Amino acid sequence: MEDIKRETPDWKAIWDALRNWKPHLTNAGWWGVDSSFEKLLGSVLVQNTAWTNAYRAIQNLRSQGLNHPEAICKESEGVLVEAVRPAGLYRAKAAAIYRLSCWLHRQGGVEKVSEEIPASDLRNALLSMKGIGPETADMLLLYVFKKPAFIGDTYTRRFLSRYRGIEMNYTEVRESVLSQFQCIKDLRLFHALLVELGKEHCRKKNPRCGGCPMNHCCVYYKDGNWNDSYFTEGETK
Repeated sequence: MEDIKRETPDWKAIWDALRNWKPHLTNAGWWGVDSSFEKLLGSVLVQNTAWTNAYRAIQNLRSQGLNHPEAICKESEGVLVEAVRPAGLYRAKAAAIYRLSCWLHRQGGVEKVSEEIPASDLRNALLSMKGIGPETADMLLLYVFKKPAFIGDTYTRRFLSRYRGIEMNYTEVRESVLSQFQCIKDLRLFHALLVELGKEHCRKKNPRCGGCPMNHCCVYYKDGNWNDSYFTEGETK
């Protein structure tokens, strides 16, 4: 069997393969929301839950006119908590979107922040807010504030550990991708493609390796580890 070196991958080659796999996927179609501020809300609300739950919370906020920063800053905690309840962790998430919205309102809005604050300073400002971690901060940078960033999330790290047999932490994945990509549009779509790959093929349990578009050069697939009885460490049937 052909040997596959366990080394840092060529992200551009992965991009090409995934783009050929889903040529019709678009950033707008993947999110399902158009406005930058609703993407901001979604970046916070999707933490530790499915997008369907986050989207229900966004719809609640939208139906009450709470889909712009000033409106959220003027609303009571109780109303915000109830609106975001479908997303889970609702008190923490309501507080996070309140802090983020008020900060954004003081700064003059999404466009002004995007134009006037450098990416590194903006990332530091976001990370200083309670409830905003590295993954959420990078989602905000990339999808809302139009800055080069990458989300080294669980989907991407799991794929990498199987594809090349190496473990990289969040920061290492982020920096590795950014060393090869700077185009914001491509970074957004690359993240979406990796998430879709993780959902459809490179799943946490019972990965569907047979039809995976990356199995031609995947360590995990070539080693013959994949089968219906595969479970990740700590899981049982």
